Amino acid sequence: MSLSEKGREAGIKFSYKGSIIGIVLGIVLAVICSHILPAIITPLVAFFLYDRPKYKEAVEKILTQRRLQKEQEEKALEEARIKEEKKVEKKIKAVQKKNRENKASLYENIYTVAGYILANQEDLTEYIQNAEDVITYFKASKEERRLAVEAFNYALDPEFNVDEFVENYLLYIGKNRDYINYVLTYALIIATVDDNIHYDAKDRLVAIGKAMGSSMAALKRLFKSNGAEARFAREFEKQSQENLSDSTSVSSFESKNSSSGKKKSKKSSSSSYNHTGAEKTSEALDILQLDVSATFDDIKKAYKKLMLKYHPDRLASQGLSEDMVAIYTDKAKAIQAAFDYLKKLYSEVI
Repeated sequence: MSLSEKGREAGIKFSYKGSIIGIVLGIVLAVICSHILPAIITPLVAFFLYDRPKYKEAVEKILTQRRLQKEQEEKALEEARIKEEKKVEKKIKAVQKKNRENKASLYENIYTVAGYILANQEDLTEYIQNAEDVITYFKASKEERRLAVEAFNYALDPEFNVDEFVENYLLYIGKNRDYINYVLTYALIIATVDDNIHYDAKDRLVAIGKAMGSSMAALKRLFKSNGAEARFAREFEKQSQENLSDSTSVSSFESKNSSSGKKKSKKSSSSSYNHTGAEKTSEALDILQLDVSATFDDIKKAYKKLMLKYHPDRLASQGLSEDMVAIYTDKAKAIQAAFDYLKKLYSEVI
């Protein structure tokens, strides 16, 4: 852009003050020298050394001021936009947090994922029994159970729109590592029979898990443990119930030592931890975030650290809702059961 164009943009008129003075001075010099040359050169010198630089300086000053003003306005608009986005994001996160703390919503998500990954299975008998065992373990209310069943059946439908489900999940629940791990873990348990998951169900679980925000590393850990954390939590719950039963009178216990007692025994056996030996030990160490080289001192340190982090009382003191505390309690139960198992194992070795 030429200087004249910049001048028009700045709205400044050219001043010939120096040139006029140069003309007057040039005439005086021409008279004194009796030569016309000073009358020509002096105004040109005044124009190029005074008028033009002054005009250019004034133009640049105005344009710089306007540019800075524009940048400030744009910066203010950008800051306002970012502030508004953060405000909206904060509101969305608050809603997502509230949704994550709703157990009915959690059960819907678990059973929707479970239904989707099992949609291609021909015989659902054993899977339905798994689903019943899990919802019983959750101690779900009638309404929560109804919503879970509806979600499961809805996801089994060939017309089920998984993309829409994932979109709504990310919108209303958001990406939360512990939450998605909880959902995928129990979906895996429902889809697992005799410690095996059908390859199609596994592929579908990986696909929907990644879409919902789980990392591939987290999915690998999930399949490696095969839901070990949830199994240890259920074992802890089972042991707690047995301890509670042991605290009742012997006569009351023995009075039911008939067919009903056998039935109870059978049920306890079916819900017990199926993994034993080295495999169970490895899973217990994984839960405590340790490996096979860990000493018992390492185990105690890891146990104390994790229990401090996930203890229900501490979580409640942080302002988490009762529903969310109940979700994390499963993790605390798994940590406790894993530690109890390893403690007993190490005491036997010693």
